[in-house]
Amino acid sequence: MPEANPPIPTRTPLRTALLLAAIFTSITFLIHFASSLWGSHLGYGFFRDELYFLVCGHHLAWGYVDQPPLVAVQARIAEMLFGLSPTGIRILSFAAGGVLVGLTGLLTWQLGGRRTAQVLAMTAVLAAPVFLGTANYLSMNSFEPVFWMGALLALLRVAEGTANLRAWLIFGLLAGLGIENKHSTVFFLVALLIGLLLSPQRRILFSKGCAAGVSLLVLFAVPNFIWQWVHHFPTYELLSNVAHSDKNTKLPPLAFLREQVNMLLIVAAPLWIGGLAWLGFARKARAWRFVAFTYLLLLAMMMAMHAKDYYVAPIYPVLFAAGAAAFGQLTRRSWPPILYTVVLAFLLCRATAPIMLTILPPDKYVAYTSRFGANKMKSEKFTSPLPQPLSDRFGWPQMVQGFAARYNALPPDVRARTAIFCGNYGEASAVNILGAQYGLPTAISGHQNYFYWGWNGSTGESVLTLGNDPKDYTDTYAEVIDLGPFDAPWIMDHEHHHYFWLRHRKRTYAADWPDFKYWY
Repeated sequence: MPEANPPIPTRTPLRTALLLAAIFTSITFLIHFASSLWGSHLGYGFFRDELYFLVCGHHLAWGYVDQPPLVAVQARIAEMLFGLSPTGIRILSFAAGGVLVGLTGLLTWQLGGRRTAQVLAMTAVLAAPVFLGTANYLSMNSFEPVFWMGALLALLRVAEGTANLRAWLIFGLLAGLGIENKHSTVFFLVALLIGLLLSPQRRILFSKGCAAGVSLLVLFAVPNFIWQWVHHFPTYELLSNVAHSDKNTKLPPLAFLREQVNMLLIVAAPLWIGGLAWLGFARKARAWRFVAFTYLLLLAMMMAMHAKDYYVAPIYPVLFAAGAAAFGQLTRRSWPPILYTVVLAFLLCRATAPIMLTILPPDKYVAYTSRFGANKMKSEKFTSPLPQPLSDRFGWPQMVQGFAARYNALPPDVRARTAIFCGNYGEASAVNILGAQYGLPTAISGHQNYFYWGWNGSTGESVLTLGNDPKDYTDTYAEVIDLGPFDAPWIMDHEHHHYFWLRHRKRTYAADWPDFKYWY
């Protein structure tokens, strides 16, 4: 006969937990908002991907080559509500970062943690480099852990027997939105399903509530699936291209595990590792045992697929919550969690924030963070003077101004027939977002979703582009003219180019466009 679930833990009043969560949510939001404003003052501008997401927001669809639709919707809403500025378009991501920290407090409350445990867990997530960094700019990664942890909180209540249909519907809604935000949510859901099947709580899968929640999940996920099917699954083709290239750094298992510790702050490792052990072995956590299985399965899947190390990150808040709850039960005194909280808050101020946020000028950043090895581990094989999320915020205005100077120097009759072609979505998106004030035409590219947006009626008679070697163009253009270099401080190393004026393409873009597809 199966063992009955342990009694539901005595919890602090929900109102208190909500108040603490709201306070930490507000603090987190203000940290991101203030650092972004200050960073703009220091010269940190739009991040490469932000420019692309803004362009996707001007071409709303149910899917894109390299992401589901939700980040484009987020970009469009943020631009409409808060204006076209680096801080304005990030407001919703700042809010997501705050909600994640608040959700961690509620997860700790759900697992029986007292107020000091809730504060400890929220401080740990706030201080974790991976969460502080990804919530600081417009991205899919800011919302991903919110959807995962919100869905998991609902499921924890179902598993202990304190909620049913409504919680399942919340789970389905958040999980479905998670898939429309980032496809890696599918791997989380697969790991969650197997984790439940391996745990004593597998019985909750055989309920009307589960059927309703999964139905809602599928309802939200279907539009993007249909888009993928109609377009012959371009995201799979992109991922396959990347997997068979040397773009991403492929970490062996031990290095992958080491980066899990590093991206969450080494001092915080005992907290989340202890939380994993408590969920896996403690009798009081028996109702939530499936969470430990889910984490281990997800970790194994990501390592087997040579995924980027941060793809596992969205599941860690629940482990921090479990670790804080277990620590509070183990000590039964207030001062150990408070002391741990103070240490983490100190490291947030002295290490995590200076490394992950835009609060130091680039030259001082390099000097300050050299002791931490802030730019040593990369998830992609690109080099830069700063960590890639920071270097990729420099140079875009100068690059667009360079195009504008050369475009406006052309004779009016030639200018009217001149296109701008860019080799990647960052360059093309910078022209399309920042170039309107200079009267630049819509830039075209074959990279990612730009391939679907086409050649904008250009024949190739006159083209401005960025490249490295004029020999790259002599086979397809009758005339190649070097218009001088592009350079700017702190940009990615591969963005040091020359402007070229290409004339009289031997075949039109329309004839050759399939050859321009570049999904990488």
